[in-house]
Amino acid sequence: MPPRKPARRTPRPGSRAAQSRLGRPTGRASQRPERGPAKSKPTKKLSASQVASGRPLYLVQTQPGVARLAWDEITATLRRPTLVAERSLPHKDDMLMFQTSSPAELVLEELRTVEDVFVVAVRAFKISSDPSGLKQIYAAVSRGPHVTAALQTYTAAGGSLPHTTTFRVIARAAGRQDFPRKAMGKAVADAISAAWPTKWEAVSENEQVEVWATLFGSELVVALRLSDASKRHRDQRAIERPAALRPAVAAAMVRLTEPADDDIFLDPMAGTGTIIVERAAFGPYGQLIAGDRSRGAVQALTKNLQPLGGDLAIRRLEAGNLPFHDGEISKIAVNLPFGQQVNHPDELMLLYTEAFKEWARVLKPGGLIVALASEVQIVRDVLADLPSLRIRRQQDITILGQTATIFQIERRA
Repeated sequence: MPPRKPARRTPRPGSRAAQSRLGRPTGRASQRPERGPAKSKPTKKLSASQVASGRPLYLVQTQPGVARLAWDEITATLRRPTLVAERSLPHKDDMLMFQTSSPAELVLEELRTVEDVFVVAVRAFKISSDPSGLKQIYAAVSRGPHVTAALQTYTAAGGSLPHTTTFRVIARAAGRQDFPRKAMGKAVADAISAAWPTKWEAVSENEQVEVWATLFGSELVVALRLSDASKRHRDQRAIERPAALRPAVAAAMVRLTEPADDDIFLDPMAGTGTIIVERAAFGPYGQLIAGDRSRGAVQALTKNLQPLGGDLAIRRLEAGNLPFHDGEISKIAVNLPFGQQVNHPDELMLLYTEAFKEWARVLKPGGLIVALASEVQIVRDVLADLPSLRIRRQQDITILGQTATIFQIERRA
């Protein structure tokens, strides 16, 4: 039986107590984007009037390279999503701007492959890179036609806007500007204080609302943050360990396993259990198995996964010598040790070779392995000698500045 779901509660933007929740997919295929993360045929770009046609414009951000997988989740989870734009801050974040017919609360709660959720209040173009751009920024934020709608969306998602609302501006930029980000942030803050409805007071800390202002070259996007730190980090683990996997990346990996209600789902190098937690959050399963070779990791898993309940087994496992019958496991998801975690490349090759050979044995025909690895060529070399396994898909990502690849691998029938 799957674990019992906690009672539903509405997150409150800006509150550390806010919690995210993944519901079952309810959406349908979306309108194809102009610059979408999926490899799809482009369509005509939405005009400004179409973007403003009654639906809020949301912005979500996640780890670089994960946007394509996040869009898969958006199309599967939300109603009538339309991708408006894809942007990035190199080596920091991937961002998607989209509209949907789903209510704001669901946009905030449902998505687990993203780390932050915003509603866009201002989007302006042709901002000059010289100091005159600051006046353009002030004017754009002062006159933004979508500010009121964005504030309504903010409160619909559970946020509070008292008569005097304190706020802080986080200013970011991609490309070259001949003015400092601090000056850009001040221009945004001054415009909000002078022109937005009710009274807004800029503060340096303990703000009620975070306003993120980003320049993508000559394009300005000003958005209110709907999520808080709990969206990125989920519930705090009882035991933390170095190099723990980001929850949004783990959620993307889980989706690539194509979850089914009868999954026998294994993470043989589970660490602190992030992948297992995300699989439990996705929905029903047959059994979850979390293992690790380290006694300390097994102790951490026991404490971290205790709240899950359901049919969960936590075991000390050697990834290359598993105590399972041939074809017993239906899905495997694993964060492979990165190069700097192993002393010598030959050791890494041996570890990967033994592990993948064993996983091919215990995985049922048609089953899937989703593996995150930094040593891409070693994975390819190992799989070349295992004809029962084939790569179906791979996605390059960046985690905290380090490049890696998510492999989706199928056990041939």
